[in-house]
Amino acid sequence: MKKSILSAMLLLVMAIMAQAQNITVHGTVLSKTDDEPLIGASVQCEATKAGAATDIDGNFEISVPEGAVLKVSYVGFNTTEVKASTEMTIYLEENSELLDEVVVVGYQTVRKADLTGAVSVISTKSLETSSDTDPMRALQGKVPGMTITCNGSPSGVGSVRIRGIGSFNASQDPLFVIDGVPTTATLNSLNMNDIESMQVLKDAASASIYGSRAANGVIIITTKKGKASQENKINVSFSANLAAQFYSSQATMKLLDTPGYATAMAQAALNDGLDPVAYASSYGLNLNAPSGFPIKVYDIANNRYVDYTVNGYYDGYINAKRTMAMSYTDWLDEISRTGFAQSYDASVSSATEKANVFFSLGYKKNDGILRYTNFENIAARINSTFNISPVVSVGENFTLTHTKQVDCQPMENALKMPSIVPVFEKDGTTYAGPVGSMADRQNPLRELAFNKDNSLNVWRLFGNAFIEVKPIKGLLLRSNFGLDYDAAFIHSYNYTFHSDIVNNDTNSTTMSQANDSKWTWTNTANYNFTLAKDHMFTILAGMELFRQSRIDFSGYNEDYDIETPDYMYPDASVGVEKSTGNKSAYSLASFFGKIDYTWKNLLLASFTIRRDGSSRFGKNNRYGTFPAATLGYRISENINKSWLNDLKLRLSWGKTGNQAISNTARYALYVADYGNDRATSTAYNLLLQQSGIFPSGYIASQTANDNLKWETTIQYNAGIDYSLFNDRLFGTADAYIKDVKDMLITPAYLGSMGEGGASWLNGPSLRNVGMEFMVGWRDELKCGLSYKASLNFDFFRNRVTYLPNTTTGSYAHTTSENLVQSRQPYGSIVGYVFDGLFKTQEEVLSSGQDNARLGGMRYADLNGDGRITADDQTWIFNPVPDLSFGLNIELGYKNFDLQIFWQGVLGQDVYNNQKFQNDFWSVTDAGSNKGERVLDAWLPNVNASSSIPMLTTNNKGDEGRTSSYFVENGSYAKLRTLQLGYNLPDKLLTKLRMSKARVYLSGQNLLTIKSSSLTCSDPENANWAYPIPTSLSFGLQLDF
Repeated sequence: MKKSILSAMLLLVMAIMAQAQNITVHGTVLSKTDDEPLIGASVQCEATKAGAATDIDGNFEISVPEGAVLKVSYVGFNTTEVKASTEMTIYLEENSELLDEVVVVGYQTVRKADLTGAVSVISTKSLETSSDTDPMRALQGKVPGMTITCNGSPSGVGSVRIRGIGSFNASQDPLFVIDGVPTTATLNSLNMNDIESMQVLKDAASASIYGSRAANGVIIITTKKGKASQENKINVSFSANLAAQFYSSQATMKLLDTPGYATAMAQAALNDGLDPVAYASSYGLNLNAPSGFPIKVYDIANNRYVDYTVNGYYDGYINAKRTMAMSYTDWLDEISRTGFAQSYDASVSSATEKANVFFSLGYKKNDGILRYTNFENIAARINSTFNISPVVSVGENFTLTHTKQVDCQPMENALKMPSIVPVFEKDGTTYAGPVGSMADRQNPLRELAFNKDNSLNVWRLFGNAFIEVKPIKGLLLRSNFGLDYDAAFIHSYNYTFHSDIVNNDTNSTTMSQANDSKWTWTNTANYNFTLAKDHMFTILAGMELFRQSRIDFSGYNEDYDIETPDYMYPDASVGVEKSTGNKSAYSLASFFGKIDYTWKNLLLASFTIRRDGSSRFGKNNRYGTFPAATLGYRISENINKSWLNDLKLRLSWGKTGNQAISNTARYALYVADYGNDRATSTAYNLLLQQSGIFPSGYIASQTANDNLKWETTIQYNAGIDYSLFNDRLFGTADAYIKDVKDMLITPAYLGSMGEGGASWLNGPSLRNVGMEFMVGWRDELKCGLSYKASLNFDFFRNRVTYLPNTTTGSYAHTTSENLVQSRQPYGSIVGYVFDGLFKTQEEVLSSGQDNARLGGMRYADLNGDGRITADDQTWIFNPVPDLSFGLNIELGYKNFDLQIFWQGVLGQDVYNNQKFQNDFWSVTDAGSNKGERVLDAWLPNVNASSSIPMLTTNNKGDEGRTSSYFVENGSYAKLRTLQLGYNLPDKLLTKLRMSKARVYLSGQNLLTIKSSSLTCSDPENANWAYPIPTSLSFGLQLDF
């Protein structure tokens, strides 16, 4: 009994001691800015992992060990750690990066919160871990209103379109401004790790400060510079990314193997009442071979299956020379490989009050998934700024790059080359090729192998030097000289080869070089001042001169005794020699100004004007004026609600121009013609010999037009920016109307004028109307899990509003209406409506369709006249998708992070050109290889439910005509990125004397969700373009 009492007393004392070691904390979390309580702030004990959240008054209660450290966090505020006590008041500071982020918007910087135009600020974090060679490809689906399309080529670049269609014939590419220097060159030579920030100026009001080059939007890129650090130490960064890329099963076209090829061929012949044995013999096959593989083919006439044994026609060979044995070649496999991509980047930077310096060196190489295609780039950049005095600063930012790339497009040949053709002839070295009645087609592996030495080499020097003067408070004078120079060189080799019916007996080389120089000199004055405390003004004035000069020349030579790259230089050829060359240039002179006004952080307004003069236009229309105005109203300043952080309305109007046409567009052009008579030449008799023999001279290829003028875009925009619930919920919404008029075109109809009929002129107008949305939610849970999810989506509708009467025939039209009358978007296609298959002979006879056949395609009689004519064509293809979207999810827990990014489009029409090979034997290239779908073609009695036309050896019914049969639903959602990362703990970093160490695994294009009705493998590649690969990568990021 005494022992029990003693034990109980001991337990009681221990409990009291344990209770004494814990304390109950009663605390309040407030905003340091305005002393307002923060609702839902997270309070976590690092030692016990216990957590609590603040209530509506910012109060919390938590039991923790005495002396414990509390971690307090809140969205939009900096996280802090404090030592626990029984009564606490904790103040959190607002995150200035979120609230006062400064963005570049054209010759000046503004607070992101004060933007009144449609500007998207892009997070560049994903660029640092991307295995893409071009930064624009890595941004696909991440900016509402910006459409990026691309193929999988290692050197391929993303095609960027902002807010729909901007032009018919002039460029639709946006203007890139890199560190204040405008350029339209591709970005695949740019080191993505050098990019500090990117902004997309989408509306005319934001972009109009760039005037005549801003009609298609502006993308502003700012590169990194040296930043100050503790004790002014030197900062060193290193990153590496290694990726393996390959064909995914989803992206691979399903082709016939050799038995399937023979079966489809024999079936097509039997369907036409031909002898399959005789028909196959013209393609090198024997269907009555004594040995080989068996096939079974349905005989319609006798309603039975017929068995054949297949082998090469010439004792197992497919050619009479008996050099090519019948094979089972998988051509896609032969030209493909697992490609490897690698990129490395190292940078050193430092900053003091007197100067900042940044140097980087980047290397990237991408061996594509098609053999012998690759891309290699090395880039060195130095950026420095020196504060000579409190008033004067000077600096420079220059990048030198060298790019080497080999590109080739063998996909069409690989998909069409029959599997019975071997890769090599029996000697093992001679490339095989088509035989008999096969189309003259290149061996796709030879095409790649013979192209491997045809590398394009480009040296590029890009950058700027500047001086800044601050003579008085608020005034900044800046003079900036930018240079963009590139020299491109390619030595292309064309080797001889012999492979049965396809031969090349003449070797040759083409040596080409292009030098392109662009310089920009910009002088600006920025003045900021405040009147009566509440009225803030920023005034910008500037002038800019731009000049581009390009020189191209090329030499062609034939007949070399030795076929090696080391020997095949022009002076070694003994045959034909030709050379061509060209030089062109243009200049742009600009004057611009802008006034920004802010009243009490409530009302924001701006007015912009720019006047450009371009040498591309005649003296009557050389200058154009491009004004813009914006108005913003921050409603949240009038609504005192704790849950409303920011709510701003925006309105804008602006005019921009487009002069991205040929430098010689307004001139009359002549080309040399070396013919001897009117049969081969229409050259002018410049020598006036009157000899009756027409001498070599010149013919007019383009008529002058001194009345050419600016293509003009006028845009209206209304938008809203919002941030609610302590910045947890955030987003933007924009609606716009984009009118383009006086579009610059070269309509084909002028060819009817004869010699010199081609000419540039102003003509059509179109309208884009659309909306863009971005909404996101971010938070951190008590358990320490942080997350951020953002969804952007957009849609636009496009229609042509005006076409000159003389040009309507140059664009899509039916017999009853043109593009304007139909209100269809530009790029629409007119064709016949597929109305099923003819399943009985009675249907064929009553169709009114020329050359109709049993099992063939039937077209709808839209006008009901009992005949299928051009009057039955209608609008069958809409190039504009219903909706485009991107969904990004980011999770963080302790030292781990996870990113998931989906991108896709809904309601998109695809004109599936692969269907010509997948569904038909003879619409294109009878005898070439086909897709597996042809084995499921319609047959009476045995496959009467199929919608694939019955195979035939001819195409008398013109079933390849443009029709809705080839238009399919190309909607898709792609898992573009799945990335898992881990940051080394701070304690370990301290021991290693590092400030950051992160490793990650990433996958790109891992999964595609597409319509079940889509018959091509990849909705982004319905043609024969370089396939888009799936890739897996490992990366490392280190900061010292």
